[in-house]
Amino acid sequence: MRAVLIIVAAAVVVGMTIYALLDIARTEKRHIVALPKALWFMIALIFPVLGPVLWLVFGFRRYRPGRRTAAGQGQPSGGAPDDDEAYLKFLDHQAERRKRDEERRRREEDHDDTDPDVS
Repeated sequence: MRAVLIIVAAAVVVGMTIYALLDIARTEKRHIVALPKALWFMIALIFPVLGPVLWLVFGFRRYRPGRRTAAGQGQPSGGAPDDDEAYLKFLDHQAERRKRDEERRRREEDHDDTDPDVS
């Protein structure tokens, strides 16, 4: 039983270290906080338990995925889609296009109904 716990603990430590090293490698430099990327790598390798935990807690800025930020930087804008001018213009354009398509379809139907060549 003791050997199983040692193996599981070792697997968790190795897994955390590998995850932290891959995450450090994939994280852009502008999102890394406090220390340079190379130093985070060394910390994660030298201190297999403490290094990954420090990286996950203090190493990088977290942003919620899918949220846009104001002017591409800083805090999320928090605006609703109906506050976005570009989105409102897109919706207006879609509505106008649907209206034109419907009118064109009606004209074509009326034209087909009144066509004297059709038997």
